[in-house]
Amino acid sequence: MRWRVGVVLCFLTAYMAIGCREPLKPNIDRNQAPETWITAAPFDTITIRDSHGNPTDPFPSPGTIPVRFHVYWAGADKDGAVAGFYWAVVETLPRPVPGQGLPTLPGPKPQDYHFTTKTDSTFVFDVAEDIPDRQHAFFIYAVDNQGKPDPTPARFVFNAQDRFPPIPIFDTCTCSGTVYFFNNAGALLSKPDSTIITDQADRFTAPRDTCPSNSTLTFRWHGQPSVPQITVTGFRYKLDEPQFVEVGPDVHIKQYLTHVGSDTIPPGSGEKIFTLRVIDQAFGTRDSTRRCQYNYSPDTWLAGPDPNQGGWISKPNGDKYQLLIGGHIPPEGIAGSLLGPDSTLELPALRPEMRTFFEVWKDTVFLRTDGDTVHINSWLIFHSGGFDRDSKYRVQVSDLATHLPGFPGGPVLQPAPQNGSPVSFRMQVLTELWPNNALSVAAISNPYPIFDPNDVFNNPKIGGYEPVIQSGRAYAFTFALDGDNSPDRRIGAGVPGSIDPVTLVKKSENGTASPYELSLRKKVLAFYVDKAPYLKTSSPAFLPTPGQVFTTPTWHLELVGDDEDPFLKQSAPGGPSEITKTLRRRITFIGTDAVTGGTLRETDPVTYQNQQSIDTSVPPNLKPGPVTLEVEICDCDACELNPGTGRCRTVDIPVIYQPSSATKPTSLQSTRPGSGDSPLRSKKP
Repeated sequence: MRWRVGVVLCFLTAYMAIGCREPLKPNIDRNQAPETWITAAPFDTITIRDSHGNPTDPFPSPGTIPVRFHVYWAGADKDGAVAGFYWAVVETLPRPVPGQGLPTLPGPKPQDYHFTTKTDSTFVFDVAEDIPDRQHAFFIYAVDNQGKPDPTPARFVFNAQDRFPPIPIFDTCTCSGTVYFFNNAGALLSKPDSTIITDQADRFTAPRDTCPSNSTLTFRWHGQPSVPQITVTGFRYKLDEPQFVEVGPDVHIKQYLTHVGSDTIPPGSGEKIFTLRVIDQAFGTRDSTRRCQYNYSPDTWLAGPDPNQGGWISKPNGDKYQLLIGGHIPPEGIAGSLLGPDSTLELPALRPEMRTFFEVWKDTVFLRTDGDTVHINSWLIFHSGGFDRDSKYRVQVSDLATHLPGFPGGPVLQPAPQNGSPVSFRMQVLTELWPNNALSVAAISNPYPIFDPNDVFNNPKIGGYEPVIQSGRAYAFTFALDGDNSPDRRIGAGVPGSIDPVTLVKKSENGTASPYELSLRKKVLAFYVDKAPYLKTSSPAFLPTPGQVFTTPTWHLELVGDDEDPFLKQSAPGGPSEITKTLRRRITFIGTDAVTGGTLRETDPVTYQNQQSIDTSVPPNLKPGPVTLEVEICDCDACELNPGTGRCRTVDIPVIYQPSSATKPTSLQSTRPGSGDSPLRSKKP
């Protein structure tokens, strides 16, 4: 009974509670959002969009401001107070994406926003190295005292430009090393060498400052901000480094040492450009450079055979020669030259200057000099001397080569400290081809000597060997390489900063060379290639003889000729071709025109190829009397079409044309042998 009464009371109580509950009220947020303005900056994006007359363009052109900029903003709340602001800065990539261009500005992420209660602040906007400007967007919105944000943040899009990047300033740029020289007694001495490096990078000129290859480079610097309240945050530098090395603002010195230690790498030879980059807070940068030529280039001179030594045999024409023994130089060599055992005993710096060279032709070695003529298809041998003031003598000789049979040894093939000598040489020959003077440039030879059987450039020779297979005028020069592989660049064909050897010779000959160019002329050998063919006028069979009288219009000629050095390109260098000689003859009549009385010059249209006995007819209008028979003989069949294949020589022979009265030409039209019977053949009187 009691349990039932309790249940009834509970239901009654619950019913009364439900019946007394108040009705629900509507949940309405009557707090109005605050507004935000940017009061001192380029127009914000919304303002520009609304004012520039094109509401559909959401990306108006941004303005440009300095990287350090003072931005002001304000906020208002109609039904409360502004408690603070949230601001964010975003930027696009500093460089365009390859193939895509510069991406658009990204929107700010929640983590990009920062809270502040201030209404202004000075910002330093980032740029990038090597790029002075970068596109940014600044966003800001107010929050009221109840935590409600402005749903339309104020923003402006702009380019931050670093118009005044920091200035790198060099305090010290020096190199200190040692150079070597020979005194008057021939002793090698040394002295310190120090240079202040002042030259800056310039791709149009050569460096003015030169440092010895063993010198230590020292660079000291500091950075100077160009904008107040912007600080230098670091430096970057590089010399031989593949990438910039970054250091902090407290590092102000870098040295490049010549000795190799645990943390040092010696500089390589050549043109050196030290680049210093200073970085400020906005990542704005400015570079400054110092450059120098690291390593003195070697000097080069010709060191050919001495004409006054060696037991040379002289020909009547002045040529000096020696005969080979079994196709080889005598074991003792040729005295006064490097063609023998002395070639590995005498260092390049100690070789006397001699503007001569060797020519090897068949079983003979000739002594040649500037202006001589050499046989086509002969071997030429050039020896050189040189001096180097700073590099070690790092001659390219491997340990394997020193243990091979026949290795000559000697100081020339022994690596050593600085001894004043370059370690190797290279050579090149240029030829102005006969008859059109077209220039043929041979490849530069590999360095010599190189004694290393495992090296593809193994070249165990002290001299430079070059076969000459094109007729014309040749220009040969050699140049030294020092222990740092730096060449003598004063003379070179097509090398920037070098003097062309052909131009050098021609300017010296026509009197337009400068004193400096004249001093280099002795380093180039100019000579002729190909002994021109000749007529053997002294032969008893040769016709005509000078002054010979011809009494008929048809002349019989015996043009005996010869060629000392016949050649075809298929021939192996060192001697004449094993073929029949090519001798081409052409005939020209020079006399008086019987019709006009003027000079008559007419060439026989027939080219006589390898034909010695010739019957030719004179022009029908050739007046009797003195006539010059001009005979051209060539050792090529088509020299004009194939320059460089041979040469020609012309000989004038005075004769007399005195036809008998009964012999008269039947026509003024002449024919020549090979084109049918000639009506001008002689008739018996």
